[in-house]
Amino acid sequence: MNKLTKVSLIASLLVGASFSATADDFIPTNISATLERNISAQMQEMMTVAQRELSLSVQAQLSESLFDSSVEQQALSVAEASNQNDETVITSAMVKE
Repeated sequence: MNKLTKVSLIASLLVGASFSATADDFIPTNISATLERNISAQMQEMMTVAQRELSLSVQAQLSESLFDSSVEQQALSVAEASNQNDETVITSAMVKE
């Protein structure tokens, strides 16, 4: 019985050591897999946000450019109308003289 107890004790220690070694290998693998998933998800979210911000920036610049060109066109139209009115007045004044 004494020998059977020693063998059982040694066997249980070996089994325990084997499980703890397997658990030690499993824990870092599990942690690294979780970290990879989290990092991947964060990178995808960052890319989505960056794409959205880039799109909004391009839209804002395009709108500003179109507004500026529209304002310039209006200013040119007003200036041309003003010049035509001035020329008409001058021409009519010269004819009257």
